[in-house]
Amino acid sequence: MKKLDTKKMVEFTSDSKNSFIIFDSDQARLALFCSEPGQGVKKCCSNSRVIMTVMEGEGVFLTDGEEVVGGPGSVIIWEPGESHGYVAKTRLVFLATITPRP
Repeated sequence: MKKLDTKKMVEFTSDSKNSFIIFDSDQARLALFCSEPGQGVKKCCSNSRVIMTVMEGEGVFLTDGEEVVGGPGSVIIWEPGESHGYVAKTRLVFLATITPRP
């Protein structure tokens, strides 16, 4: 068993989103994203399923032709090959689960 205290890992930067891998295995990768308002990631594609669980704040989550607003407790799921990205509306913290690991 492994316990991660993500609240202690939250760290913002003024110039761009701050993201870092907090767990990595052969099957999955977990990354913590911390973004100031307006920061984010342009849409991109992956051969993995991407699951973003919002912990704090609010963001606009993107795919082709669709935008969804998510806040604390929201879980946004993109299937393999589906474009995904986001823009923070407020200070935003979310956990990205990527499986299978890229």
